[in-house]
Amino acid sequence: MELVQFYSTLIVQLISILAGAACLAVYLVSRRRGFLFAFWAFLFYFFDATLIFQDAFVGATMQVPEELYLTARSIASIVSGGGVFVSVWLLVCDFFDEKRPAMLAAPGVAFVAGSVACLVFADTIPHDRFAFYSMRACLLFWTLGYTAVRYLRMDKGAERERMKRYKPFYFVLLAGGAAFFLEDVLFFLVAPLQGGVLSLFSPERNYCEELLMIACAAIACRSAYRALSLRYEQPPVREDERIESLIDDNLALYGSRHKLSKREQEVLRLVLLGFDNQNIASTMNVAASTAKVHVHNILHKTGHANRQDLIRDFWSTW
Repeated sequence: MELVQFYSTLIVQLISILAGAACLAVYLVSRRRGFLFAFWAFLFYFFDATLIFQDAFVGATMQVPEELYLTARSIASIVSGGGVFVSVWLLVCDFFDEKRPAMLAAPGVAFVAGSVACLVFADTIPHDRFAFYSMRACLLFWTLGYTAVRYLRMDKGAERERMKRYKPFYFVLLAGGAAFFLEDVLFFLVAPLQGGVLSLFSPERNYCEELLMIACAAIACRSAYRALSLRYEQPPVREDERIESLIDDNLALYGSRHKLSKREQEVLRLVLLGFDNQNIASTMNVAASTAKVHVHNILHKTGHANRQDLIRDFWSTW
């Protein structure tokens, strides 16, 4: 049984580091911050899984008082678990273009404060451990609740249509969060495991949380593959219908965020397809000077100095 737990933990670590590497690759190519936050989430989860090996190693080879080790282990768990779920929170904030400092920082601060309070003030095992690990579920549910509120308050339009594409992912997170919370209830309160913290098979390890991470890794790798298939350095080929479809899906959202007129959105679409000013003018039946003015206005509204930066920014919001 211990051998099975060993290899399952190894697989979880491998999946988390591969997903993190894929997300980092996309970020380096596109500078899409959402993938950077995803990278940090998977990296922190890798270290969180490493704590399981640390538990077994300390239990087998070192004579450390369990109470002392449990305190040190808990601090490490705050760092790794907080790193995972705060990164997910920041990814969601980036998705909604949330920039208020207090809103960005408050959930992470509350997670750390709540976790420390569980260590300091709780004195009944296993109830204190249940409260301690429940802080992860609380932070995840806060993130999901914020997402639901933003969606419900949103007017029908490009932003809401964009969110609908992520509904399956949302419900995966919701179901996974409920599952790993219920697993904590079962193994800490209803039927506590006897292995103790210094064991690979202990209530300190949450298998539903690991399955949720694997599902998120699969979704992240799929998104990374799609993102890397796009071109960030050069405009896409005009005959590529898939690229044109992606442009059309994101154009209204990008235009509304930067207050581009319908005409400017039409020009932007042609810019993204690689048209120069003369070709834009010919396609739209306007003077070349008019096309040049539209392009200048688009660059000004979006805050970019050239077309290449504009193209990169457009794909970064996809």
